[in-house]
This record gives sequence, C-alpha cells and structure tokens, in this order.
Amino acid sequence: MFKKILLAITPTEACQRAADMGFALARQGNAELTIFHSCGVHNNGWGSVRQLLPSGKVDQIRNEIEAFYKKQLETFNIQNYKIEVAPGLPDSEILRYARKTRSDLILLGSHAKKDELKRSKIWGMAGSTLEKVSQKARCPVMIVTEEIPRVWTTQNLQDRKDFNVLVVDDELSLRDSVKEWLDEEGYGADMASSGAEALQKLSQKPFHLMITDIKMAEMDGVELLKRAKKTFPELEVIMMTAYATVDTAVDSMKTGSHDYLTKPFEPDAMMSKVNAIYERFEDVRAVKVGFSNIVMATDFSKPADCAFDFASRIAQFYGAKMHIFHALDAAAEAAEDDLAGTSQSGIERNINDALIRMKKRYGDELENVIEYALESWEGAPHQEILKFARWRNADLIIMAHHSKIKDPEKAFLGSTVVQVGLAARCPTMSINRDFVPFCAVV
Repeated sequence: MFKKILLAITPTEACQRAADMGFALARQGNAELTIFHSCGVHNNGWGSVRQLLPSGKVDQIRNEIEAFYKKQLETFNIQNYKIEVAPGLPDSEILRYARKTRSDLILLGSHAKKDELKRSKIWGMAGSTLEKVSQKARCPVMIVTEEIPRVWTTQNLQDRKDFNVLVVDDELSLRDSVKEWLDEEGYGADMASSGAEALQKLSQKPFHLMITDIKMAEMDGVELLKRAKKTFPELEVIMMTAYATVDTAVDSMKTGSHDYLTKPFEPDAMMSKVNAIYERFEDVRAVKVGFSNIVMATDFSKPADCAFDFASRIAQFYGAKMHIFHALDAAAEAAEDDLAGTSQSGIERNINDALIRMKKRYGDELENVIEYALESWEGAPHQEILKFARWRNADLIIMAHHSKIKDPEKAFLGSTVVQVGLAARCPTMSINRDFVPFCAVV
C-alpha cells in the first residue's frame, strides 16, 4: 500500500508505538523507510543551526538514533532504510524532505513536550509540529500516540516445513547427514553438490537459509556467499569450515554470513544455530499489519470526499469493513438559533436525513466492493467520533484535514482532528485535499 514511508519521530519511549507502526508497515509492504529527526532551533537561533553540521552534532544524533532502534530494525528485518537528521524547524524540515523524496505516508508520534500534548488534547489548538505538517503535507499523515496498542496480530506459526534450507557440499555423506538432521527437526531441506547447482536451486524456489561448505571445487563457499547475497539479500547463511579455514569463515561474516560451524560438529551444535535463525524468521513472519474496522468521519464536504476516497482504498487493500460516520453537531445548530433542529424530534429527523445523504453520496461506490455501514450520532463531533470508534473496535480512523476554511494556507489542522488523533485508541489518518495529488480527481 505504501512504498515510501517517512517516520518523523524522536527516539523516545513516547514515540515507540509510532516506530512500531512504521517498521511493521515497511516490513509488510517492503517499503523504503526513512527515520527522520529534526534537531530543531535552539535558543541561539539560526546561528546554532549553522554550527550543527561542522560540529559533528548531526552525525552524533544519527548514530544515537541508529543505536536506539538497532534491535527493532533487526527484529523486523528492515533492509531498505536510512536515517536522516536535519537541523532546522521540525515541521519545515519534515515537509521539505517528504516533498523531496515523494513520500506517500508521513508517520508522526506523540508530542515530545507534555504541555503541548495536553493543550492539543483539550483545545485542539494549532501550533505544534503535528498540526503544521498536516497543514501542507502532500500525502496522508498518520498520528500514532504512545497510548495506542499494536494493531497487528502475532501468531506463533511454528510450521518449520515453510522454512526452506539448502545444504551445499561436494561431499555426499556430509550433505546427507545434514539434510537428515534437518528433516528430523521438521525443516524443509534440499541439497546441492556445487556452488553452480546451489545458485540454480536458489533461483527456482525461495530458501530462507543456506548451509554451505567453504572448501569446494570450482566455486568455493565464499564466492557462493557473495553471489547468493547479491541476488537474495535476505538469505541467511551458515558456513561449514575445517579448523584450518576458521579465519576465512569469520571473514565471511563481514560479507553476509550469519554464523559458521567448525567440522566435525554434532547435530545439536548445528541445530542450535538453525533454530535461532528460524525463531527470528517467525518473529518477522508473525508481524502483519491488519486493519479490520475503519471509521471514516464525514461532514459531507469536498475534503471529506477525498478522505472517503482514500479510506475506501485502504479498506479494499486490507479487506476491512468501513464505518462511515457523521457527527451531528447540535450545539452548532443551536448557536444558529435553529430551535426546530435541536428538539428531540428535530435531531432524530436530522440524523435520518444524514443517513439518507450518506447512502446517496457513498453507497453506490461501495456496493459490491467492500462491507460497509452508515451511522450518525448527535453531540460534540470529536467526542462522538471517539465514542463511535471505541464502540466499533476501530483500528484506524480516517478524517479530512480541514473542511471549513477554503484557503489551505490558513487552514490549520481542525480542532476535531487534533482532539481525535491525540485521544483515540487507534491510529488516526489526516488527509489534506488541497495538497494530496489523488484528491484532484475527487
């Protein structure tokens, strides 16, 4: 679904859920992931920014971020990623980088400052990085706070037959022995008698692990390792070596092998290494982002139509049910002296009218495409959206960035979206019609 993800976070526990979501989405979709952090402007102003690069502070921060997320990157097996650190105003730098790389999702965590978080939750006031990024982002912006539980399922699959191992050695007796040990433990094992045959078999079906001897005729194990990793970078490799070539085996780990075994070795010694690699494979395979109940909040505006269009794409991609919801703001109607509309019968009539309007506006596009439902409640919009999302066990809320102010330069993130995004028990996605390219056709 997403191919270029910009994870704009601070390496703190407050942003851990946002990081989890970014890593999981990148892993599942094999997306290009950028972990982005802006140094911000210190009390010394722009003069201090000019000193950050030559002082080496940027490189220091980049190394700290790499260390902070090292374990997660390994667990999720994220290969296609980079870490970018830029001095400057956080919102400006995030937007600039997102435009430069044509990111299709910006993922933001909680406020780093608790007072800003409290202010936004209560009043929905503009001014934070989150609001300013959403104001002009040319792609969807997902808000994932620290209070949100993981939205993917973890299953202990434990089916070793799906874990394919290729044993490569020019000695038949050793190949047979290793394959037999793997078969006894339930792994799917195959054999190759040479490097050339191994490369051929690797191209014919997916293998997760290759156990190869170093000393072989024509093509040795090190050369096989280099060629195999070039074409199959995620392939794990264990080298088998005689005592005389242990140094070669150790050096091979710099090229991409996972570990090595010194001949002769016992079955238990080999299986402990194989099992460790398999467990990591299971950890990664069990990570699956799955949205099953998506709430799309609408106020029938053109920006909301854009949010609907994107929500329907997400729902189709994940096979989710979409709940289209309209919060009838009776307080706003009362302020306009619409007394007839705020009576009990008037509210019920307006809710019924909203359901008819939703059916007419969205039903034809969803019929026979995805499972959907239409709902309308009366009350303060952000409170009703939050209650409805909890009631429907929503795992994603999608809303328009802003719908009442036509000039996008003046339309800071609406208070409803702020209050929903920072209080919801699931991620909230903001769609800005004025800047997201696909909205031009809506």
